[in-house]
Amino acid sequence: MQFAIIGLGVFGRACAFELQSLGNEVLGIDLDEDEVDKVSDTLAHSVIADATDIDTLQELNLSQFDGVMVSIGEDLEASLLCTLNLIKLPVKNLWVKAKTDAHHDILNSLGVKNIIHPEQDMGIRIAQSMAYPMMKQYLSLGNKEYLVRIDLPQHASPINIGKIRHKNPDTSLLLIIRNEDVFQDFTDDMYVQYPDRLVFKGDVNDLKILAKKLLSI
Repeated sequence: MQFAIIGLGVFGRACAFELQSLGNEVLGIDLDEDEVDKVSDTLAHSVIADATDIDTLQELNLSQFDGVMVSIGEDLEASLLCTLNLIKLPVKNLWVKAKTDAHHDILNSLGVKNIIHPEQDMGIRIAQSMAYPMMKQYLSLGNKEYLVRIDLPQHASPINIGKIRHKNPDTSLLLIIRNEDVFQDFTDDMYVQYPDRLVFKGDVNDLKILAKKLLSI
């Protein structure tokens, strides 16, 4: 797949590098030559370009990409102009980083569906990890529903899958990860223990209660 990241600050670089590491073709775009230089040895494609100019974006053929991320940081005007240009092209699968609530509201009024707040989201994740250290990975599904990976603690006794399901009926156990093996089909009489990792789906509050119970086993 082919993706473009516009704005190669810390967040933009991280997104670009991760997308490329997952086997995608990534184009990094920034007006600042120094920022482009920081990724030129890692990304297969990078270019110095003004993303507020629609002709430039058309020349880059971004409408044919599988996804485009606008990660322009402090310059609100540049972020909005770039976003408007991408909507006009149009591009598919548009993601935009919002710096403030006002920025978010404007993007939302433009019809941008994928708006992200990196600092806010990271702060929430860190707080959740501090409060529930067993919960290592989160994926929001919306409406307070999450996918979460829970790592069983070393001191925990072996626990029966049926018991977990019975005591936590409002959560769903989807996967058991044991070393290099991933189990999708398992019965209630199966036991799990450290260093097993469990992937659950459910309401965020139910998952927090579940994590506390597993921590105290």
